Amino acid sequence: MRILSLSLLTLLVVSCFSNMASADCTAPEQPGVRICSPSPNSTVSFIPAIDFNSTPAFGASITNFIIYVNGQKTVEGVTGQTGETVINTDTRNGHQKVTIHAWDTAGNLYSASVSFTVVGDSYPSSCAVPSSPGVNFCEPPAGTILGPSYSVAASAKGNSKISAMRLYVDGKAQATQAEATQLNVVATVGAQGDHKVAFVAWDTEGHVFSKTRTIHSTYTYSYVDCGSPKSNGPCSPGFDTAVSPAPNTYVGSSFTIQNQIQNNPRPITAIKAYIDGKVVATSSGPTMISQVNNAYRHPYYYAASMGHGGHPLQGSI
Repeated sequence: MRILSLSLLTLLVVSCFSNMASADCTAPEQPGVRICSPSPNSTVSFIPAIDFNSTPAFGASITNFIIYVNGQKTVEGVTGQTGETVINTDTRNGHQKVTIHAWDTAGNLYSASVSFTVVGDSYPSSCAVPSSPGVNFCEPPAGTILGPSYSVAASAKGNSKISAMRLYVDGKAQATQAEATQLNVVATVGAQGDHKVAFVAWDTEGHVFSKTRTIHSTYTYSYVDCGSPKSNGPCSPGFDTAVSPAPNTYVGSSFTIQNQIQNNPRPITAIKAYIDGKVVATSSGPTMISQVNNAYRHPYYYAASMGHGGHPLQGSI
């Protein structure tokens, strides 16, 4: 079976370092470690899934494994675990190298490594104070793939002490921080397209400093979101969470794509599925059930179009 590596692109605020589930990866026939996902030298969307499995020597069992990301210990297994699917929320944009060590009861050490690139909303959150009076608008980095909400950060230096910093989106204030030289918050732009995002800072002498950027949001929705169980509000629009294939699923070179848009305020006129930028499936309404053939080790994404002059929606899987 050939493997299709799928990744989910969403904007999330995540407090944990990783989540683990049972490995979907088939254990190697010979003693050793097999990494099924991400594929070598692939580009995956944040949050990446690391899926692996291992086989001990004949008559032995796996005693432990450790996952290293860029040389840093990230996850350690427990006795009896041969593999896992690890949703690594601590991985940042850019080049990554994952190395996995596994030991068996016979004293053997097995190792495997994979290098890949992460893109999406997973950039570092530090922002240096400028050396001279002004505003340093640090995040998001140029070229980042963004949705309708994303983290922004700026720092400021005044001729005297900074008294306040404020975030504006398309001319409207969204956040204010008093007596701080750095403001790191989430900007909500509402829809895809270009938006003017500005940071303004004031010092105690009344001087005003600002920096404005035009930032592009590539997609509008990811998955449908109904909020917390106690929330009484309506679910926000998005792709159904019951997507097939599921994120980071391993399938053959031919498979069925099934999904739909839920709660959209305007009628959906079309959904298109893309692999490497090429359309591989289409539908003429809010639901897609389509067969895809001859796919191999590529992420894919959906794009849905609304009627009545609405903007396209996009969500990557």
